[in-house]
Amino acid sequence: MNFNLDVDKVVGAMVQASASALIKGGKKATEYATHEYESFIADIEHVQTMAEEGTISKAEAQALVEQHKLSMQAVMVAIEGLSLIAVQDAINAALRALNDALKDALGSAFKALKFGL
Repeated sequence: MNFNLDVDKVVGAMVQASASALIKGGKKATEYATHEYESFIADIEHVQTMAEEGTISKAEAQALVEQHKLSMQAVMVAIEGLSLIAVQDAINAALRALNDALKDALGSAFKALKFGL
């Protein structure tokens, strides 16, 4: 069986595929974070305005700030989940690139392999 595999080319394809997945995941995480930060700032400004106008007490303002911080933390945990998904997508993309290279290198012998990627 002729096994012709250019390792440097395959590694390059794997890196490119995984980098694309990570960039896409990073963009999603950035969009969520940006929106959350903008919302947090607007909410804190609103709390400050209510406190200055006397519609809420200092203690109520502090409680609202704490609630908004908890909300932001929940969103950041969700973003952490997006990061894990992006990493898994990167791994899967790299394995697909390797799988394609093995198919090309092994041809019909690839079908007889006893493992999958």
